[in-house]
Amino acid sequence: MGIQTWLIVMGVACMTLIVWHGGRRKSLDSVLPEIVTTMTRASRLEAFPVAAQSKPIAFTAGGEIQPTGRLPRDVLGSRIGMATRVSGRLIANEPVVIKGRIEGVVIAQDHRVTVTMSGRVSAYLEGREVSVDGEVAGRLKAGEKITLLSRADVRGVLESTRLECMAGARFQGEVAGTPCG
Repeated sequence: MGIQTWLIVMGVACMTLIVWHGGRRKSLDSVLPEIVTTMTRASRLEAFPVAAQSKPIAFTAGGEIQPTGRLPRDVLGSRIGMATRVSGRLIANEPVVIKGRIEGVVIAQDHRVTVTMSGRVSAYLEGREVSVDGEVAGRLKAGEKITLLSRADVRGVLESTRLECMAGARFQGEVAGTPCG
């Protein structure tokens, strides 16, 4: 056989392996939710979002499921997607994760507010705990703690009893501490 024939045979063999592996992977992805549900029931924990199933997870001392990574994931809450742009006022009575752009007021007074790496907020942001890994311009107020992660770019006024700032975070503005009760 000539070299061209061998190349064709090798190409067909490679394509067959790729198709076979893709089918195998698809079948594993369909089994994974069942494994996670069984594991969740066995540990007497609430189920967690499907998006967290494909990533490594850790169990906290309190028995909560915590996906590993840079930002904590809230099991429930409002999510502003990357392609979403909000102009106006967002008031939530649940945790909020911001991946898109908000121009206006964000208030989740008794809950966690997370601004991811792709998130942009301008004007006012308030929550019990606020984590920033994106951009915030304006006033940032937290009842308990503000965390500026390594990719945070914050310009404005920070108001909280506790402030945590990771290496690499950028901040320009004023820090106004709330007196301890």
